[in-house]
Amino acid sequence: MARKERTQSVSFLSKPTGFEMDMDNLSVSSSSDDDNDETVHSQSGFFKSFPQGGAQRPLINFVKNKWETRASRPRSTSTSSAASLDWYRVPGLGFIASIVMAPKFRRYMVVYAILLMFAFTGWETVLQPMMKEHEDILASLNVDTLEKVGGWFGTNVRPEFVDVLPMRTLNPALLPSFEEKKGRSSRRLVIVGDVHGCQDELEKLLEKVSFDPDAGDHLILTGDMINKGPKSGGVVDLARGLGASCVRGNHEDRILLERSDMKVHHSESSNQEHTVVADTAERRVAKSLTDEQVAYLQDCPVILKVGQIKDMGEVAVVHGGLVPGVPLERQELSSVMSMRTIDLDTHVPSASKDGVPWFKLYNQYHKLLVAGQGQAGTVSPQTMTVIYGHDAAKSLNIRQYTKGLDSGCVYGRKLSAFVIEDGGKNEIVQVKCNEYVKS
Repeated sequence: MARKERTQSVSFLSKPTGFEMDMDNLSVSSSSDDDNDETVHSQSGFFKSFPQGGAQRPLINFVKNKWETRASRPRSTSTSSAASLDWYRVPGLGFIASIVMAPKFRRYMVVYAILLMFAFTGWETVLQPMMKEHEDILASLNVDTLEKVGGWFGTNVRPEFVDVLPMRTLNPALLPSFEEKKGRSSRRLVIVGDVHGCQDELEKLLEKVSFDPDAGDHLILTGDMINKGPKSGGVVDLARGLGASCVRGNHEDRILLERSDMKVHHSESSNQEHTVVADTAERRVAKSLTDEQVAYLQDCPVILKVGQIKDMGEVAVVHGGLVPGVPLERQELSSVMSMRTIDLDTHVPSASKDGVPWFKLYNQYHKLLVAGQGQAGTVSPQTMTVIYGHDAAKSLNIRQYTKGLDSGCVYGRKLSAFVIEDGGKNEIVQVKCNEYVKS
């Protein structure tokens, strides 16, 4: 009887009858109501694995998730890889490692590395050379350097030049007024860079600035108005007709020397065996000029002293440049027509393109002069602004005390004019040029 009751109680616990659970695969199979005692005992043993209590709990609570105990990282068969992960467990390094291994951190590091590379390249190729050049320029203006080299350029006597007008002063009546006026200026100076025979472009530029001699405008040419381009004689005639002032450039100097040589020997073919190919074109230009045109060119001085312009001080027009600290009357004329660079120790100018540009030394000299720096080695505080041409490689080059106007018109670039109005007001006006010579 007791056995029968126990069997019934087990049967009650196993309700609903007719089902059997397998814990390994959670499968359910059917069974008949009259199973034998062995089946009853196996079911009873199965259910004994679950905690018995008065409160019923969901079956999901009895599922054992053994996968949670496995390593979150894939297991490596390499002992070296396992050892390499030990440093994650070092106190403090885990946090650093998490930062270093973060994708955003690596991207930032790549960006910073690229920026550092650009900064280093800029320092090596641009900033450091500029600073070194600036230091050299300052050192070259020190009076100790003057004593060391035994004197700067200009302390010697200037050689005499035949048939060359050294300097002329512009008529003060042509200068713009110091007071700015409303409307059109009463007088304007229109200073034009190297024309090189480009007559059409010069006419277009004058039209663009509304040039009118009757209204008080005056044209000044910075030299090299002839040669290379197609209409050298036409440019000279245009300048003559407008009453323009001019300075002698290195190309005017060559053509006039050729003209003088032709006149002396009464033949353009004299010394032909010594004439190089480059001189042939210059000789043709010299031959094409009339006596009136040649006379106009010979009357162009090497230095044109313009006078006082408001906010610019004394102004001079030359073709090549000036050596700072040397009075105008002591400047060496061939250098004034052709200089591009200057030696920082001796202040000797050169026509070479290799070296420190003369205008850098010139501007620094006058900045020190204005600032009252004694190392400029000058006895006069007078500053002078130089307006020049000649250096097409630098193109338009406007600085505080130097104004470079050769913008390579004959090479197909631009023709530039520096227009000065009443009150010192000024502007740059340019026109596009045709290409006549390959640069």
